[in-house]
Amino acid sequence: MWFKVDFSKPIYSQIKKKIKEAIMKGELKHGELIPSVRDLASSISVNPNTVARAYRELVREGVIEPRPGVGYAVKKNEAVLRKSLENEVLREFKNAVLSMKNAGFTLERVMRLVEKSWNG
Repeated sequence: MWFKVDFSKPIYSQIKKKIKEAIMKGELKHGELIPSVRDLASSISVNPNTVARAYRELVREGVIEPRPGVGYAVKKNEAVLRKSLENEVLREFKNAVLSMKNAGFTLERVMRLVEKSWNG
């Protein structure tokens, strides 16, 4: 299985993020084909329309490109990808920090948790 789906979050956005992360880590390289819509949908047990939506958005964002009759391939555009992934991760981080603030965590406690998470 490519990754484990968290059904509490939009699945298409998880797919987008995992593909972006795989590209940034060098697991997927420029020109390399990504799993077909059907293959990925089957491997993570989701509807193919969900995967297709993620792929359409990745095409629109310039991360992947369609290859007629073949599938989708990684498009070389590291600056766009890095900015897109950075924005997504920052949005998640801000939401987590806001949740902790609303739950009554102090800034010092949040900073200790961030440091602990960073260090493993």
